[in-house]
Amino acid sequence: MNLLLDTCALLWLGMGGGDLGPAARRRIESAPALYYSSISAWELARLAKEGKIELGVPPCDFLSELADQYGLVSLPPTDETMLRAAQLPDFHKAPADRIIIATALQHDLPVVTGDARFPQYGVRTLC
Repeated sequence: MNLLLDTCALLWLGMGGGDLGPAARRRIESAPALYYSSISAWELARLAKEGKIELGVPPCDFLSELADQYGLVSLPPTDETMLRAAQLPDFHKAPADRIIIATALQHDLPVVTGDARFPQYGVRTLC
C-alpha cells in the first residue's frame, strides 16, 4: 500500500523513528511508494528557522537524505488540492495539515500521522 507521510511522520522517520508505531514502521518499510506533500518541506523549513525543531542539517538536505533512503516522492499541491483544502470542514485549522489532508483525498492515500483529526475528513491513517 502506498503511503503519504505528514510533516511529523517525516520528522520522526528522519530522526530514527520517533513516535512512529511498529505497525507504521513496517508499512513504511514495505510500501511500494512513499509520498509527502511539498507543504511539508515548507513546514519543516519554517519550524527549523523558528528554532522549534533541530534537524542537524539544512531542511533541503534532511529531505534529500530521506528521499534517497526511502525513495520518498514529493506531491506538489495542485490547484485542485488547494481548492479542496479550502473547502474542507473546519475540524482542522492548520493550513499545512489541510493541504496534506486534501492531497491524501485527491490521491486516495492513507496518511502516516499522529493527528487524531485526520480521520474526521475520511482519511485513512496509521501511526
